[in-house]
Amino acid sequence: MESIGEKIRELRRARGMTQEELAVKLSVTYQTVSKWETGATSPDLSLIVPIARLFGITTDELFSYNESADELRRAELQRQYDETFKSGNIQARLEISADAVKEFPSDMDWLERYASDVFCSALDLYSREDAKDVKTYERERDRAIELFRTVIDSSCGDETKCNAIVGIVQCLLDCGRKEEARSYADRAPKISAMARLLENIRLDCLEGEEQKREKQRHLLSLLTELLRFMGWYYKGLGDIEVFKKSTETAIAMIELFFPDGNYLDEAYELAYLYCKKAKWLADEKKTGEAEECLRRALAFAAEYDQIEGEYYYTAPLFDRLAFDRNEQAVTGETTLTEDIRGLISRNTFYASVKALDICGELLGEQ
Repeated sequence: MESIGEKIRELRRARGMTQEELAVKLSVTYQTVSKWETGATSPDLSLIVPIARLFGITTDELFSYNESADELRRAELQRQYDETFKSGNIQARLEISADAVKEFPSDMDWLERYASDVFCSALDLYSREDAKDVKTYERERDRAIELFRTVIDSSCGDETKCNAIVGIVQCLLDCGRKEEARSYADRAPKISAMARLLENIRLDCLEGEEQKREKQRHLLSLLTELLRFMGWYYKGLGDIEVFKKSTETAIAMIELFFPDGNYLDEAYELAYLYCKKAKWLADEKKTGEAEECLRRALAFAAEYDQIEGEYYYTAPLFDRLAFDRNEQAVTGETTLTEDIRGLISRNTFYASVKALDICGELLGEQ
């Protein structure tokens, strides 16, 4: 059955409209239109009638006469769920996925989300200084493991199964069950070399501005993946010198790819990277350098927190891309500055550089 997103794409192209033109007419972003057409999300129910009117068809025609009440309900639940990634309200997200699982018990996509939300909710509660209930945390983590296991053992698509495998591996590693975690990691569907090649050459099927924009988006996605690997995962090798070098290289790469200093989303990465650099400088008793890194970390966090709405990158390699804070997934209700301050205050290895005084100084506190 043709999805509503595919129908919108068909109607848009038949009328010679670009995604940007359709977005303007509906007062949404072109990223939103793109997500509809790829099936990542569905239009808000309030937009169904305007879309049908815009294309001069009935709502029945828009739904190809086959859109059921269940599908509309799924779309509404998805819309509500997506909203929680803007607000960062993890508990609301958990309630929505729990409702979806009750209404659609055989839907493995929703069960995987629910399992992930159970674990994230437990992590969120445990991270609070006033709510370190270890037994409740472990119980919810173990419940998430069983939910993920159900998804993996059921027949479902590769993407859902991969998401569930990622989730169960994280939970199992958290409780020290490394061998079992590896056994699940080894079950993840492999992406063939031909599939990767096709993903790359697909961009050559596009033309003009759309092609330039999509190639820039693809490059930024690859860069972000590489930066996060370098900044977060190399530490697991147990070689501090390799970890130091990878973190410094990640910082240098961001500065190289964004020479104008208009970092936008990458300010988030820089805040954490400078915290990591400060850690080993503090260990080496290089107090002055460690202080400067913490200052920079908090400055980048403040820069990121000040971004509201949509901004365009101005670096030559990404000047056709926009960063929209309203489109970003948020996993908590604190600001990045608050998260960085919490990280500094919770870790004793920052004490030698008077980290809390630096926090107060940068935020104008007495």
